[in-house]
Amino acid sequence: MWKNHIWPELVKIWGKSGQFQFWARYNIVLFKRAHTLTVLFVLVCALVYVAVFEPVRDDTLYNTKRGIVACVLSFILLGVTVTPDTLFKRPHPVVWRFTFCCSIVYELGLIFILFQTKSDAINILRHIDPKLGVPLEEKSYGGNCRIYDHEVPDDPFHNIWDKMDLFVPTHFLGWYLKTLVLRDWWLCTLMSIMFEVLEYTLEHQLPNFSELLWILDALVCNGLGIYLGLQTLHYFSMKTYHWRGLWTIPTYKGKLKRLMGQFGPYTWIDFDWRSTSSLGRWLGTLGISLVFLLAELNTFYLKFVMGVPPEHYLNLVRLFLYLLWGAVSMREVYQYFDDP
Repeated sequence: MWKNHIWPELVKIWGKSGQFQFWARYNIVLFKRAHTLTVLFVLVCALVYVAVFEPVRDDTLYNTKRGIVACVLSFILLGVTVTPDTLFKRPHPVVWRFTFCCSIVYELGLIFILFQTKSDAINILRHIDPKLGVPLEEKSYGGNCRIYDHEVPDDPFHNIWDKMDLFVPTHFLGWYLKTLVLRDWWLCTLMSIMFEVLEYTLEHQLPNFSELLWILDALVCNGLGIYLGLQTLHYFSMKTYHWRGLWTIPTYKGKLKRLMGQFGPYTWIDFDWRSTSSLGRWLGTLGISLVFLLAELNTFYLKFVMGVPPEHYLNLVRLFLYLLWGAVSMREVYQYFDDP
């Protein structure tokens, strides 16, 4: 592989540039290659170290946890090197191969939990964090919803301050990011209203779904996030990309802008879901909406059923991974719908 592919390219670079640029491009060339043998060698060395040199610890729980983590890491490491690339190319295809492998591990974990009882599933979470699985206090957002409460002259706006908690910025930020994923105003607005309907429907199970001003929630928090997301989409639609090689750009400012652009989109495509153009696209759009709404509800039912607080790092990591998985999935679903 070295003689047939990499070495001729490096010889060409050496002949056209100085030594500094040669080593810079040398690193870029190696960065773009799949290092399957290197990864395999590092993995084998780590396993040999654990098997031969690491002291044995007589702790079943500790060894079980480490064994599971080692299996997961080995699967992800090998998957990153051999799984096919997605449609996303920035900042590097390996990032999206990594997220794809993480999604498989997450799905396997959900399937395993599906076959457990509620108490056993909570005990599994307690192995991750002993604070999980404890019944949590529910906060109701209903009741007295006066904007100006004349009965409390010292703080007449106390109803507003009491309801300004973590969910206000997360509603806004969440719908901003989901707009970047879905890229469609009608679909985002429909799902925003549908989620408020679900809150009203399920408030008998989750008291914090009780909201008298749910219309303002949909219009202000969700609507503002959707609007700014649409403005961001408009910017990307109008932006012109110049993907010249880093070392062909004459100025250092241009090189820096190109380097920062590596973390932006490679190309940008406006989505036109055309939901009513065919039965298949209509059913596909309904499926997308269903999955999005279920993912939204899961955050609250993890709290209701499993005792996982919405602000816990485990939940935040899950939502962040959902965003990455959803971005790739929506792009591939749209490609599947639109490309015969």
